[in-house]
Formats: sequence, structure tokens, C-alpha cells
Amino acid sequence: MSEQNRTLVAIGLMGLILMVFFSDWYQEKMAPGSTQPADPTPHIQSSLSPADTISEAPPLVADLRDDIVAPQPIIADSIQKETSVIVSTPLLELHLSNIAGGSLTKVYLNGYFKKDSSRVQLISREAQGVLANEFIGYEVESFSTAKLLSSCSLGEASTYELPVYGEPVSFSFELALGPETRLTRTFTFYPDSFHFRLEQELVNFDDVNAGRYFATNWSGGISPTEKNRKDDLYYSELYALLGNDKSPTDYSADKTLEVEVQTATTSWVGARSKYFTAILIPDEPVSEFKSERYQTAAPDDQSEKLFNFEIRDSFDRRSDLSHSNYRVYVGPLDYDRLSSYGLYFEEMMNWGWFGIIGKGALWVFKAIHKVIPNYGIVLIIFSILVKLLLHPLTKKQFASTQNMQQAQPQITALKEKYKDDPKRLNEETMKLYKELGVNPLGGCLPLVIQMPILIAMFNLFRTTIELRGAAFKGLEFWISDLSLPDTVGTIMGVNINLLPVIMSGTMILQQKLMAPASNANPQMKNMPYIMTAVFFFMFYTFPSGLNLYYTLFNLMSIAQQALTKKSSLPVAAAIQAKPTGKKNKK
Repeated sequence: MSEQNRTLVAIGLMGLILMVFFSDWYQEKMAPGSTQPADPTPHIQSSLSPADTISEAPPLVADLRDDIVAPQPIIADSIQKETSVIVSTPLLELHLSNIAGGSLTKVYLNGYFKKDSSRVQLISREAQGVLANEFIGYEVESFSTAKLLSSCSLGEASTYELPVYGEPVSFSFELALGPETRLTRTFTFYPDSFHFRLEQELVNFDDVNAGRYFATNWSGGISPTEKNRKDDLYYSELYALLGNDKSPTDYSADKTLEVEVQTATTSWVGARSKYFTAILIPDEPVSEFKSERYQTAAPDDQSEKLFNFEIRDSFDRRSDLSHSNYRVYVGPLDYDRLSSYGLYFEEMMNWGWFGIIGKGALWVFKAIHKVIPNYGIVLIIFSILVKLLLHPLTKKQFASTQNMQQAQPQITALKEKYKDDPKRLNEETMKLYKELGVNPLGGCLPLVIQMPILIAMFNLFRTTIELRGAAFKGLEFWISDLSLPDTVGTIMGVNINLLPVIMSGTMILQQKLMAPASNANPQMKNMPYIMTAVFFFMFYTFPSGLNLYYTLFNLMSIAQQALTKKSSLPVAAAIQAKPTGKKNKK
């Protein structure tokens, strides 16, 4: 096989690898945590019930023992109506109801907005009784507090507004479940945090048939917030940190309902969308959790992935007093905030195989932004820094490719001379490579080394929340949001995105500079166009920040190629002057 054909095959294989890597199928397979080995300890068991349906828990019924009675909620006339508490902090606005002893009905994130300029709201429209409780036993039916009214410590008015600016603020809801049995839930909110505290006190539950587990649940997952609903749903998953793992286990959802009880030491459980998450964190790890996962049957622009999960805390109902306390995080997938908890929340972010490179790049990216508060300029500087880092590799790649091209006439002469002796041809070709100081793999190896960095940049720029809603200041009329395509118009219902076109142009120019001036294989002449077409369609709907980064990277590569080509002229002249046959005798 000729050198040009080998190069053609190599480029084709690389293109195939890139197409597979960037495909939805492969990205689904490469979910965060999927490469971690499973915990070999026998305490993790799974019980799947695909045929189960989601339904409200039936009321608790008494067992056959005379000394145990079913709980009879005691609700005075004064709390027959709903009470709402609106908690406002610099970061959050939370709406709580006295239904279920303080269920969440709305969670707004201040400073994060949707395309219609409204604030991001995390509670799903399908949610029912977020943070409600459930009592679960083996001999009795489960009992849920999702529809029970409780009394509020703030009073009996229909609405309270509670500002939290300065010191933490607490209040409680109390739910009476028997003459001497009550559940008191105290909420504490902080002015500088996306999490709040939930302390649950259970008093005299030996008087009622309360079962064996006391569960706290989250309903609905995270409401879709992005204009591209399909892209938002792609990243929506459930995560749980189990056993001694340092990376959470992920659970996806499709249109078939899955109900699973996971018996394992559970440190936390959370649901995420592309940019936001809600996490329930018990003060002490519990022994199991239950999840219900499915995607609603609707078109992609209306569908929603629902994750209902409950964390089950075992308790001894014979004790006069029991506690089940949590922290609840409701906020952005911000690496610095999540990693500060020391519980591996940040591993929910989609880092891929080369996470250590992506995390380092994100640190540099954010450090630059502290000095230059324009993410468009930050992208330019960042791409320059990455190019400087890769300069030795790409310089070697370009020089090797150029020298191989210049050596083609001599290689062709050897093929003609030894066309009937393949073994001799191989020996003479390798000898020629050695004499000329040319490595036939010199152009491929640097590119292979670069691939992890380029893939890490792909994952970073496609999902980092820092770019969400960030415009290229000064070019807002063109690039108004670096996390979305730079659509400049629409023709017959098709969005016209300019940056992918520019990026494709730089790719064609770059590959033309690498192409041999003569003696080129006809197939090689078409390769720049084939590769460009692959990347064009692959990147057309990607965020403008990612396309801007690759466009800048290509432009700097073109400049580097021009400089490398000039510096390699003496080498090329030496190669062309090297004889390939015997000298003629006089």
C-alpha cells in the first residue's frame, strides 16, 4: 500500500473515531461513572420491577395486634387551609407549603435566567409532594404524608414572606399523626448557600403502626430549563453515591418505567439536568433508596425525564424520640461549589474519560475570567494558551508531514525500481527513511497525543455553566449566548449558524496547506472536503463557544503551518537532492 493510501486510511479511521465519539449513541454509553468498577461487596443489591406503575401510596392500615393502631392525622379547624411560606435569599427564592409538613412547590434561582428572561425554576410541573415523607414497613401498607396539612410555627395566615439576608433563619411545620404522636420538620435557610437544612423529629411513633423505614423523597427530577429541550434531556440523569465509591453511580431514564430499590450504603442521591441539580444529603449514610425513572411520551420539545426518588432511613419506632436530618442542595452544577462539599458532587458533571484534563482546563478558564470579565475574550486567550501548550507536538507533526511529502518522489522511484521485490522495497524504503531522518509515523503520533486534550475541551465547552447565557461582549448582535449556536437567521425553517461555516473554511485551508503540491493521489485531493463535511454537520448545532474555540485553534494552526513550512525548506531541499539510484559511469 502506498504512503498516500496509508495516510488516506489513517485519516479516514480518525474521522470514523471522531464521528463515533461525538455521536449520541456513544455519549449515552460514556455517562459519568460508567468506567468505575462496581463495588464488589455483597451489600449492594438491586430489585427491578419494570411492570410497576407510579401511584399514590395507600393509607396505612393497622396490623392484627391490639396494641398498635393506624395513625389518625389530627388536623384542627384552624389548619384546614393551605399556608405558603416564600423564603427569599440572595441566591434563591423557595416556596414551601404546609402540605406534607413543608413540601417545596417552587425553587427559583436568582441570577440564572431562561431565554424568555424569566428566572430558572427547578421544580417539575409533574412533581407531587417534593420532600414529603413516607413510612414503610414489611407487614403494613406504606403511608405517605403527601396530602396531609400541618401547622406552621409562623402562624395561621395564608402566606408568609421570609427574607434571609444576614443570619440564618429557621421555622418549622408540625404534623400530628396520633394523640401523642407528631412529626416536626424544621427548615433552616442560609443567605450565602444553595443548600438548606431539614431536621425531622419523630415523637412517640411506637403508638402508631409506622413501619420500619422513614423516607424523605424528591419528586419529578429537575424541570427542563433550556431552549434546546432535547439537549437538556440528554444530560438529565439520576446519581447516587454508594458504598465506598468516589464516583456516583448514574441511572438514566427512557419511555419504559423502571422502579428500583437499591440496598446499599447511600451517602446521597440527586437528579440533574444539563446545568442544574437537586441533591438530598442525609447527615448519616442510609441503607437503601428507591427510584422511579421514565421519560414522558411526548415530542422532544415537550417531553420530560422524571426521577422520583426516596431515601429510606431506618428508625426504631419504640424509641420515644428519633431524628432524620438532611441537607438539600438546589442549584447550579458549578464545579467549585459542588467540590467544596467534599462528597464528590462534582463527579455528576460530564467529564468523560479525560476528566483530569477538563478539570485543569476549567480552573485556568475561570482564573482568566477573574481578570478579564468577557468570556469571548477569555475563549480567545484560552485557545492561544492551549495552542502554545501543544506547539511542540503540532510543530513536529507539520514538519514530519511536510518532509514525507517532499520525499514522495524518491519513494515513488523506489517503488518503480523494486516493484517485483516487495521485501527489497520495504528494506530500501526504511533505509531511505533513516538516511533522510524521516519518521513515517511522525505526523500521526503527535495528533494521537493531542486527541485527549481536544476531547476534554469538547466536553468542557459543551456543558460548562460559566458559558450559559454569556454573550461575547461587543459582538452580542452575533454571539449572544456562547452556550447556544450563533444563529444569524432562518431560511425555510433552517437556522443559519455562521461559526460552523467559518470553522469549515479554516479546515479546508489548513488541509490544503498540508496537501502535496504534486504527485498526489486523486483520492487525497478529496479528503479535505470529506473531513470538512463530517465536522461541519457534526458541529453545526454545537454551542458557539465550542465552535469559536475550534475556529481560533484552526487559524493558529494555519499560521503555525506557514511558519513551519518556511523553516523546513532547507530540509526539504536536502531530501530532494538525495539520489535514489546508482550514479552513471563515465
